[in-house]
Amino acid sequence: MNCELNYSVKARINPIFFTAKTAICLMAKAGIPDADKIVHCLKLEDNQPLQNMADSDTILGNAIVVEAKYRTMCSLIEKSGYNICVDLPCGYTPKAIHLTEKNFRFIGLDLPIVAEEFSPIIQSLAAYPKNISFSGVDATNYESLATALRDVDKPFCITTEGMMMYFTESEVDAVISNIRKILDVHGGCWITPDPEVKLQFMLTFRSVFGEDSLGKLTATGNAAMKQSSVANLFNSFILDVENISSSIKTAENLLKLHGLKAERVNFAENMPELSIYRQLTSAQIQQFKDAMRQCHCWIITLDETRKIQENITVPEKSFAMNCTLDDGILKMTLRGRIDSISAPQILAAFETANVDAVKIDCSALEYISSAGMRLLIDIHKSCANGLVLFNVNSSVEKILSQNGFTEMEVNKWKLSNNL
Repeated sequence: MNCELNYSVKARINPIFFTAKTAICLMAKAGIPDADKIVHCLKLEDNQPLQNMADSDTILGNAIVVEAKYRTMCSLIEKSGYNICVDLPCGYTPKAIHLTEKNFRFIGLDLPIVAEEFSPIIQSLAAYPKNISFSGVDATNYESLATALRDVDKPFCITTEGMMMYFTESEVDAVISNIRKILDVHGGCWITPDPEVKLQFMLTFRSVFGEDSLGKLTATGNAAMKQSSVANLFNSFILDVENISSSIKTAENLLKLHGLKAERVNFAENMPELSIYRQLTSAQIQQFKDAMRQCHCWIITLDETRKIQENITVPEKSFAMNCTLDDGILKMTLRGRIDSISAPQILAAFETANVDAVKIDCSALEYISSAGMRLLIDIHKSCANGLVLFNVNSSVEKILSQNGFTEMEVNKWKLSNNL
């Protein structure tokens, strides 16, 4: 397979990576140091990722949110007491440049398509490239995370910014479990603004745009859906702005189930001055600062009073795929997981064959992420005779059922124990 096809396949499987390019364009709009250089290296000077946004005010509101999160997270990382930052997902931000100039080691983890594209760019721009590394991972896949961190022998600060809101319930559970395993092995803390992301957006737009904020928030949501088609924004880890106190307890209880505890630290108290203030009036700046006093970042650590009975040294089965083509029927046997790492391989195998139907033996399949779900739906729709999954175990069938894929009205999925 040539490189161009490989990139295309990865992009279609993981459309969420386009939101990372939107973020760096917004950082450049805000005036964050080095963001414009990254935009240039990515050849995004035309701001194409921002063209789905309705107007300049919507872009401004998003740029405020992005810069506030970026600078506040950098501040909290510097105060964490650890000199290694594991950034998941790292996106295309200049965080690696900023932190390594402050004597940090930076480990960027993201989808393979992002890590492969961004690593040479940031290495060329950074003053201390030897302190920077990147790896392609799937956050729901512990084996990929453990492999990326295998040479780290000190506790670290792991950060997630702009990720958790895109996951389904099963994925959120998997990611939290994986981060807890990482903290068990390495020690350190997990810092994230993600639980309160909707609250931050709402309060930012309200403080800057007043009664026009609702329309601009709606435009922001519509732009996100057009861009990635995977926006979720609803799971047990993300606070409901209509029921803050109750949803805080829900998120905290979810963490407790995994042996974790959270400290909520005030956003405004840790937020440095922003470059984007140059684009706001003094009244807007003050209203925004006051609004951020109602938001928090979460610093999450192991709850030493609660022990999780789990053997974290047992690796997950590596992905494997066997394919045969018989009279227009592509027969696959899949082992391990269908996720953002393995799905491009499956799609490439499907697209290189002349296929009328696909039959997948799922007897050794352990997990399907949302990237895997998108892949299976696309394959099903592309085949004249559809997709058949057989030997489906209870855990995979539960994931399919939770996502509504056994309820399709037309060309139903066939969950069968027979060929």
